[in-house]
Amino acid sequence: MNDIQTILVESEEKTRIALRVALRSQPGIEVASEATNGTTGLVLLESIDVDVAIVDAHLPDMSIREFIQQMHDLQIEATVKPSRLLILLDPNEPAIIVQTLAMHVEGYCLKNASVEQMAAAIRQIDAGNSYIDLGIAKHLLSV
Repeated sequence: MNDIQTILVESEEKTRIALRVALRSQPGIEVASEATNGTTGLVLLESIDVDVAIVDAHLPDMSIREFIQQMHDLQIEATVKPSRLLILLDPNEPAIIVQTLAMHVEGYCLKNASVEQMAAAIRQIDAGNSYIDLGIAKHLLSV
């Protein structure tokens, strides 16, 4: 069985490096590439085969809504296989969590989730299922 190919789209360098190192330590998951903004992330998704794109909900150059729309548009015409999407959400921003849940992508995970939980989310999404971090429900209920 081949490793699940992922890319990270995260502008914060410390977070991106920590995620890369942590995810590469998980069996069956490979971080194939990284991007520091949405534009570069879209170029990667258009040019390499990626199973799961892990994207921070806060991109420096576009909204997550714009990223998702452009990702879907470019993958319709691209020669690479369509990627599934795991959005990373900040637990301290319930408003963005609510907005993002309305976008109907494959997965949602809190940025402070354990690496094992993120790896489980990636595996579930790669298998064709949806994933919503249970911590998101706790944050929504406390609002």
